[in-house]
Amino acid sequence: MSTAEKSSPVTDRRRRGSTREKMVRTAAVLLREHGVAGTTIDRVLAVSGAPRGSVYHHFPGGRAQLLSEAVEFATDSIIELAGAAGEGDPAVALDAFVALWREQLVASDYRAGCPVLAVVVDSDPALPELTEQAGEAFGRWQSVLARMLGERGMAATSADRLALQSLCILEGAVAVSRARRGISPLDEAAQAIRTLYEAEVNRAGVIS
Repeated sequence: MSTAEKSSPVTDRRRRGSTREKMVRTAAVLLREHGVAGTTIDRVLAVSGAPRGSVYHHFPGGRAQLLSEAVEFATDSIIELAGAAGEGDPAVALDAFVALWREQLVASDYRAGCPVLAVVVDSDPALPELTEQAGEAFGRWQSVLARMLGERGMAATSADRLALQSLCILEGAVAVSRARRGISPLDEAAQAIRTLYEAEVNRAGVIS
């Protein structure tokens, strides 16, 4: 890298952004595998390779801010996945979500869970705002799926109910798959959601 590149403001911003993003991503991964208690500043630094000074530079709010941004990152990632894969089709979005979790569960030897759920299950009394943020995240996921269902012609009340049912089934399935160290609970959950969706389609004459 040339001297000019090293001193370029644009390059500096990219470098800072890269370090910041790496720390947030790392915190999200640690949350899903180790929970809130196990996602410490020291562990994030060790895994990400970021210098200690970057914590205070990028996250003046400290660990609370880092964890909050990790939850936000995880929330946005699922919404982006649903949008990119589903293109408005909830069935395709479901398949993409199940494929993602199948990959992550197997790759992590069934240690990986949902980082958003982790801040609720492993809540920290000193960080009650994380539980509130998790509730908002689940609400956002529900809204995205409900909107997809609505765009396929499903009534708003039915779409919202089915979206919530799907969310609860999938979150529970990931937890059971981890506990039983097998993919079958996730696959069964996906099939159950498809059955619910098909039943609603047949009942209401929704465009499939």
